[in-house]
Amino acid sequence: MAIRNTILPLLLSLSATAWHSPGNAEGAGTFNYLGDGENYAYSVKQTGDSYTFEFEKNPGAEGKKLKAAVHVLHSVYGDDSVNPRYSETFMKETALCFVFDGTFHSYRACFLPNDYSPGNRDRFWGFVTQLPNALWLITWNLLPALLAIGLFFFLPKKR
Repeated sequence: MAIRNTILPLLLSLSATAWHSPGNAEGAGTFNYLGDGENYAYSVKQTGDSYTFEFEKNPGAEGKKLKAAVHVLHSVYGDDSVNPRYSETFMKETALCFVFDGTFHSYRACFLPNDYSPGNRDRFWGFVTQLPNALWLITWNLLPALLAIGLFFFLPKKR
């Protein structure tokens, strides 16, 4: 009985911290992206749950912007499992967003328009967001919960 009273609260607190874990973002700063032989400097700032990025020089066509966005995701979140091909695209307000899949998270990279800034029509900026996917849910929530339930019912019968 003493083991059950000790292990159950420990497992519950572990599952609660896994549920509320704040991603593994490396954070804001200044980074460099090397694409097609050119160096593109950009800055990243944390804005709530998202990270806003702004390039000093526009990489050019949409394909080059997508490669730059994947570099931003790697720089900010440090996840090497990000697939460089986007899985879907959508509009969020006026931003064009692309979804990139990783092992435990999905990532959104949204490009903001320059419609309201006539002096900066060539600016490349936007924001990136990390979202947990189904594998993260199973690994960090359902498996510990099943373990806790199993230990709760198994340990008393064992004694």
